[in-house]
Amino acid sequence: MTSIERRLVGQLKEAHALQEHAEAALSEMLTAAADEPDLSRPLGHYAERSRAYTRAVEARLHAHGASPSIARDAGSLLASVVEAGVGRGHRDPVRHMRDAYVAVHLQISAGETLRRFAERAGDRETAAVAAAMCEDAHAMSHELSDRWDIAVEMSLRARGAGHSPPSAGGGR
Repeated sequence: MTSIERRLVGQLKEAHALQEHAEAALSEMLTAAADEPDLSRPLGHYAERSRAYTRAVEARLHAHGASPSIARDAGSLLASVVEAGVGRGHRDPVRHMRDAYVAVHLQISAGETLRRFAERAGDRETAAVAAAMCEDAHAMSHELSDRWDIAVEMSLRARGAGHSPPSAGGGR
């Protein structure tokens, strides 16, 4: 295996771990937003696509004679579980939204890096998976950006503050 191929496999393993982390964050947000169809619907569709990308990354790893890094995946999942467990019952919907937003941007970062390594290694299939992953993550980032007010409203309701319209100039 050449140096670039080793680096590509490393990036595939990293992308897989970040996908696993993002899926956990999206799952938490979906649970928090279960009663908010304007948020849960696009999140649910994206979570399905995200799982498909995780499987596609696994397939690309297998194509290179490798498999996901159990240590990286376990570390990523453990961090997500600890975060969710520590804050259970006290997690603000805005924090779930923040975590989902950050996770989507981690997917963008992993996909952009993976695509570039794949292109340099001449692996068009991996580059195509990474490019599609990025495109979907960018779209989800915009979806989330357009829904911060929903998360704030959920947070206010959870704290008994009721409905509070956004102030002029307070949104995008």
